[in-house]
Amino acid sequence: MKMIPSRTLAARPQEVWEDLEREGAVVITEHGVPRSIMVPTSAATLIEDIQELVFTRARRAVRQIRARARTAGSDVTKPDIEREIKEVRRSRTRQGGM
Repeated sequence: MKMIPSRTLAARPQEVWEDLEREGAVVITEHGVPRSIMVPTSAATLIEDIQELVFTRARRAVRQIRARARTAGSDVTKPDIEREIKEVRRSRTRQGGM
């Protein structure tokens, strides 16, 4: 993946658009440090592209939460989890949510 300084994006945006089309994605750097990833999109795929980004961030967040839980350990038991799930489902049923 091509790395492009942010100065190039500001000074020669057409060059960046051409790189983006050719490469499929480019990394924008600031002082040599990655700051952003540019990916192509279109009016036809914008919503789907945004949804994929949101799902990717959510998956990353879940992985991080799980890793912290493994590191920290937990005294929550399976029966505790099942009890919590049942209570949430009960409250949703009372509220007309399910």
